[in-house]
Order: sequence, then C-alpha cells, then structure tokens
Amino acid sequence: MHRIVLTGGPGAGKTTVLEELRRRGYATGDDAARSIIRQRRAAGLSPRPDALTFAQQVFEKEVDAYQSKGSSPAFFERGVVEAVGLLLAAGALDEEDARQLLSKYRYQLVFLFPPWEDIYRTDDERDHTFDHAVNVYESTLHFYHSQGYTPIAVPPGTVENRVALILAHLDALEPQTATTPPRST
Repeated sequence: MHRIVLTGGPGAGKTTVLEELRRRGYATGDDAARSIIRQRRAAGLSPRPDALTFAQQVFEKEVDAYQSKGSSPAFFERGVVEAVGLLLAAGALDEEDARQLLSKYRYQLVFLFPPWEDIYRTDDERDHTFDHAVNVYESTLHFYHSQGYTPIAVPPGTVENRVALILAHLDALEPQTATTPPRST
C-alpha cells in the first residue's frame, strides 16, 4: 500500500493538486484541519478550539483517513505526521511517544509544496497571513526531517506539471502500475 503525503504551508496549491489526482481516479484524503474549521463554523463556533482539542481532532481524522483508504496509491493532504506534530506542540506527547506512534503510520513519499505568494489567498478556513504560511512550511520541513523523511520539493508551476512530477516519483516506486489509478470494485 503506497500512502503519499502532500504537505507544506497553507495556500501553496496542495488541495488543487489533490483534486486533480482525485479527478484522475486516485484515492485521496482531505485536509482534516480545514474540515474541522468548516464544521465548527457551520455550528456557529469559533474556527478552532484550544490547541490540544484541535490537535486531537486533527489526529483522529488523519488516522481515520489513513486507515480507510483501501486502494493504492492513496494521496493525503498533510496526514498523521503533522497531526502528531500538533500533539507534540500541544504537550500531549513526548518525543518517544511520537516516534512510536509514527512508526505505525508511515508514508512512502512526502511531497513538500513551498510557499507561493502569487496564489496565496485567505478564505473562511484559511485566516492567517502569508508570513504564517512561510513559518508553517519551515516547521513542517523540519518536523518531517526529524521523523526520518526526505520530502520532495514540488516547485510552483501548473497543476499538470506538479501532478506529473508527483506521478514520476510514484513510478519510481512501482514502475509498471503507479500512474494507472486502481479500478473501483
């Protein structure tokens, strides 16, 4: 089972690329944080609960997504690694607990989308500044490295070029079938 993460700061084009992969027939997960914010706003609540509650909710959604994707490859926006990072930052885990937890939820490839100011926009779920996006990108890169991953940079460009880069790396994992999405049964 190939699980692949698209990550980086907010507003760098991850969702657009994920939507294109979904359109092409690949299994995909959604951004858990945006989903939680959307649900909270719909319920008339503040966009985010306290840091610990938010981290726990993101973690639960990411684990559910990781476990529910039965076809391979499956692409995720962010994923369990970052959810564990949120739990660490909120003081819910120590480094050893995080490492043990992450050993159960491994990804075969991690694609890192750098900040791209030309496309960065705020909306109802993304209410931070571009500087915040840059900080998230840098901390994300550092955290993935600290967990033994070597993220692959996805430079700014067209959706088609970004998807082609991702699928080329996927082909290297499994050349004969990687860019052919699995058939639904």
